[in-house]
Amino acid sequence: ISGCPFFFILFLNFMKKFLLILIFLSFVSQSVFAKKIEIPEVSNNKIWVYYSKQAKVNYIAFVGGGGMKGNPTKSGNPVAKFGKNFREAGSNYYIFPNPKKKKALNNRKTKDHIKRISILIDHIKKQNNLPIVLLGHSRGSISVTHAANEIGKEKIDGIVILASITDTNGSMKTPNSKTMRYMLKNPKVPVLVVHHEKDGCDVTRYSSAKSLAKKHNFKLVTITGGGTTGEVCGPFHYHGFENKMPEVIQAVHSWSSTLK
Repeated sequence: ISGCPFFFILFLNFMKKFLLILIFLSFVSQSVFAKKIEIPEVSNNKIWVYYSKQAKVNYIAFVGGGGMKGNPTKSGNPVAKFGKNFREAGSNYYIFPNPKKKKALNNRKTKDHIKRISILIDHIKKQNNLPIVLLGHSRGSISVTHAANEIGKEKIDGIVILASITDTNGSMKTPNSKTMRYMLKNPKVPVLVVHHEKDGCDVTRYSSAKSLAKKHNFKLVTITGGGTTGEVCGPFHYHGFENKMPEVIQAVHSWSSTLK
């Protein structure tokens, strides 16, 4: 009986260590599924990749705003933050980085940008022969659409534009040449349009996305509901599909499975 307190203390110490391990594993769980690869011709930054042995498609994701500057697990952007979930849906998921550290990606329609995208695609094609689909959220839609127009069906099997910049709607910040209405006049690859019906950004209105899809007979996925805890044009609002990404991922993966 006198030894009971000693064993009880040992048990408490064991449980403390066990709980610390669980907390640590929970904290790094996102990174466990991710691998960082280096392709200097694509970027000085490392490329985050989520590999799946059950992959049916390769996705290359393009973050909106200033692009992907660092660790995607710390990003609020939906196509960066949910890489693990895209992987679990059955894909190899690449997050396209900016060309240099701390440099805003303001060259989405340049030859250099297209060259870097093409190099990454060539790298992926050496790994497997699965379809390659480019995903672009918000300003990322400019990147994927320009790549599809310049590279074409030879290397790209389809593109997904999420909360895309579809029309200027009078905004002086976005030139008409960088809108989907202008860039997708003659699409060279299949296009999936994913948009929230209450997206409040001036240049990403749902009505414009719906009109674009109807005009070109693009598949349109309309998202409803969700949350609005952040700014109207930020990731924590309808524009960023807050609380609705599982539905978005399912729709994207369902569509991608019809390619090839």
